[in-house]
Amino acid sequence: MGETKSEQALLKEFAEFIDAKPTAPGEPADEAILRMVGKDLRPARWKVYTKFTLVEVTAGLLTLTICPQFGLGFGRHNQFLHALHLATSPAVFYLLCGLIFVTLGAALGGLVLKRDEIRSFCNNDNLYFAGYSILAYLTLVVLGVEVFVFSSLTWMLGAMLGNLFGFGAVIRLRQAMIR
Repeated sequence: MGETKSEQALLKEFAEFIDAKPTAPGEPADEAILRMVGKDLRPARWKVYTKFTLVEVTAGLLTLTICPQFGLGFGRHNQFLHALHLATSPAVFYLLCGLIFVTLGAALGGLVLKRDEIRSFCNNDNLYFAGYSILAYLTLVVLGVEVFVFSSLTWMLGAMLGNLFGFGAVIRLRQAMIR
């Protein structure tokens, strides 16, 4: 089997490359490459948190379509949700609502962020999740949800657990798929 002309040309070019005198890039090229790699490996935190927050807020608004308290979408007169509300204690119900409300957003956020963004985000993820849960809860209260303060505080616990579970599960799955 003979080599084609293009293979011969590639081999000749490779041989010339090997025989050539080593040259180092100039100082400006080194600096530019280091800045570019540094920017890629350490994305701006405000961009990462903004991106994650947009995903969580969008998913949270979508989950409100099944919430009977707002009378939106599918949850308006859902017998199952009303029966669930009656069958559980308020604390358990709010815990489940918090879990449902944020798990989808946290999971989608884990899918949307790039590996370097996840590494940047994971440094303060618990603090972010706590802050997001509190702000989401306060937003729901301001929007007029009928709230029983003590039992509905478990909503924040559910939201925290939903964030940790949703984001953590997706990150672990992504890591397992890479290996």
